[in-house]
Amino acid sequence: AEILQRLKKTAVVFPTGAEVAKGQIVDTNTPAIRERLQEAGYAVRLGPTLKDDDVLIAAHLSDAAEDGYGLVVTTGGVGAEEKDQTVEAVLMVDPDAVTPQIVKYQLGVGRHRHKDTVRIAVGRVLETLIVALPGPNDEVQLGLNALMQGLASQADKHELAEGIARCLRERLKEKID
Repeated sequence: AEILQRLKKTAVVFPTGAEVAKGQIVDTNTPAIRERLQEAGYAVRLGPTLKDDDVLIAAHLSDAAEDGYGLVVTTGGVGAEEKDQTVEAVLMVDPDAVTPQIVKYQLGVGRHRHKDTVRIAVGRVLETLIVALPGPNDEVQLGLNALMQGLASQADKHELAEGIARCLRERLKEKID
């Protein structure tokens, strides 16, 4: 029981996206996530930046679960563009992952030729909780606040996903109004 409790307090963070991997965008998310998780008592490992490839991302998620991490957090790749593959990767490793909609666009318009919905994902593989957050730092901060509240209250993946999605929807509504 003690070992299981200790493993639940281990985390790995994977940023995603070619723009992050190429250094076109400075990754401010990973350090912020690490800091917040460490403040909550987590031992945090920083994973590599993952390319926008659902199979590659799914392999890293599965490996993290097999390695016994209690929490995996990804950033980026949850948008409505063809390149955004993180939600699909989470569904590969947990077909029952919760993937609430943040915003819906008209399919075929602008950058949304292949997908029309921005979603986040919360899944579970073995004893590992997997949380896919957006890429923009302000959205990561909001999602992280909801995640930390959910972890503190021992929310299940449905409650966690809806809590994160709710705060992101509210932020989007504020930006539009």
